[in-house]
Formats: sequence, structure tokens, C-alpha cells
Amino acid sequence: MKTNEEAFNPEQSLRVIRETIDLAKGSVRESGFHFLLWGWLVVLAGLIEYFGLPALGRSVHWVWGIMPLIGAPTSIVYEWRRNKLRGPRNIIRDWYGQVWMAFGISLAIVIALSIHFRVGPIPYILLLAGTATFISGTLLRFLPLKLGSMAFWLGALICIPVPVETHILIEVVATILGYLVPGYMLNYNERKKDV
Repeated sequence: MKTNEEAFNPEQSLRVIRETIDLAKGSVRESGFHFLLWGWLVVLAGLIEYFGLPALGRSVHWVWGIMPLIGAPTSIVYEWRRNKLRGPRNIIRDWYGQVWMAFGISLAIVIALSIHFRVGPIPYILLLAGTATFISGTLLRFLPLKLGSMAFWLGALICIPVPVETHILIEVVATILGYLVPGYMLNYNERKKDV
């Protein structure tokens, strides 16, 4: 029995796969919400710790414990509402979510290891944030996120020669450049699409 369908050669197969991925990428709309939420939480917590430590004369590390108590429920509610409005799931959206889940797990392990070995976690956190942000920029095809990842990586390198007490300011600057600037650009692009 003869069919009307032709067999694909390797080039045609790759083209179809590429178009399918491009179609899937088109359905991954990112408003920058999570970059803005977590960016502002990190910046505020960092500034409170840096300027609060000398002013209060004692540790204000507790601000880092409050940050996920605000950020995690806010992110979960946001995603729950957004999932109700989205179309069917696709592979790019799944990969994007998996990247940030891996970041969260790695972050928790880095913090636990840093506490156990009594080393500052910031350079390692910057490396993880840079990696997750770079992959996100690649998946979303958004160059500002890829450039933002370089701010995190550069921040990690800058932490090598400077005193540990200034690592928090490096993290604040890297977060502004790596999360907030691209986050606002994503937000602007998303609002522009809706107009």
C-alpha cells in the first residue's frame, strides 16, 4: 500500500524538529516576574545585612531566612494562576522549570555545605545563579539574561581577592545586573506584546 507521505531525509527531519522547538519557544512567555521578585528580595536582604550589621552591632543573617518565606509562596501562587491561563504544556516550558528547580536544590546544598564548613556561600551562589540565568536566557533566546549571567560569574571572580565582608555588596550589584535589568526588559517586552 502506497502512502502520500514521503520519508524525511536527515536535513528535513532536523528542520521539522527545529520548527517544533521554535513553536514551543514561542509559547513560553516570560514576564520577568520571578527575576524581579527574587532580584528585589536578594537586593533588599543584602542591603539590610550589609548596612544593618554595623548599625545593630549584631548578626542580621535572619533576613535571608525571611526571603524564601516571602518569595516561595508568592512564586507558587503566581505560577498556579499563570498555569490556569496557559495553553498545554510544552518541552521548553518544562526545561525552564527544571533549570530553576535544579538551581533551588543546588542552592540549598551550597548553603548547608557553607554553614557546615564555615565558608561564605556568596561566590558559590553567584556561580549557580549565573548558570541558571544563562540556561534560561538560552531557552528563552533572550540575550540580556545571558549577559546578566556574566555579571554573576564576574561577581564570583571578584569575590576571590576582596574581603568576605564585601561579598554581599558584590552579590547586590550582580543581582541588579543579572536579575533586575533583564527582568525589567522581559516585563517591558511582555507588556509590549499585550498591547
